Amino acid sequence: MDVRDLKPGDVLLFSPEEGSWISKAITWLTDAPVSHAAMTYQLPTKLVEETPPAVRIADATLRFVDRTVHVMRLNKPVDDFKPVMDVAAKYLNGQAPYSMNNLYLLGILLLYKKFTPNDETQKIILKILKSLTERLLDAINQMKYPDKHPMVCSQFVFECYLEAGKAYRLSIKDGVLKSDSPRPNLITKAFKHTRKNSQLANLSAGAESDDEQLAKQLYHAMNDETLLASGVVSDELLDSIHDFAQTLHAVSQELELAKADPRQGLAILQAQSSMFVTPGDLLRHCPELRHVGDISLK
Repeated sequence: MDVRDLKPGDVLLFSPEEGSWISKAITWLTDAPVSHAAMTYQLPTKLVEETPPAVRIADATLRFVDRTVHVMRLNKPVDDFKPVMDVAAKYLNGQAPYSMNNLYLLGILLLYKKFTPNDETQKIILKILKSLTERLLDAINQMKYPDKHPMVCSQFVFECYLEAGKAYRLSIKDGVLKSDSPRPNLITKAFKHTRKNSQLANLSAGAESDDEQLAKQLYHAMNDETLLASGVVSDELLDSIHDFAQTLHAVSQELELAKADPRQGLAILQAQSSMFVTPGDLLRHCPELRHVGDISLK
């Protein structure tokens, strides 16, 4: 398939970025060959995507280099894709925030996944959550509140179709985070936990962290046994989830940190888990989308 064959509204799903441990960890956790989602915008050579620091327009021929892009297209008859493009333009003009980059997607996947991570994996998840919490604290301190809960790339595409109207609405059937496993996810465990020691006062807002190094450590710590582990989740990790939830509640509701409630933050996360969409969902679990071809540019 050629870039010139793309049509407005085509969903573009990217293979993992070469050399990126974050991309690799996302595909491992979702058991899917894609780690990023975007959408063709207006012209075949333009795409719109949620990527740091905000929603942006990019040149498809540049973004596609060294990636395999799976092209998905709506399989329902519609007059045109102007409603979808209008929603994308709204987010574009509003500079919908995405300061968290793909580490945020990775962190949310870890919170939603129905598994009990082994001790080594828990230590890495703790580092990731602290890093994400630091960035949310930075948003609070700079009074840069998002207009809503931060979206990941695939959620942005899904929202554009959702808000365009009934004719365009997508659905996810048996998504990658749906599981028959009776094991609760980390959010559920955190709900049952009472925070013993908050680290919010000790975190350095805006501190730099090596996201790729964290993802590399996580990838090496995770293995098949990780998903089968039946150990206990540490109080330190559960406390850290409460810290993350409190800052998330503050940002999403435009509150001072002291007035934010970690349990309300957990409630936000839990409510959104049922609607959370991954790049793998758009590839394999969305009946309204059909695969029309792949593009690989070197």
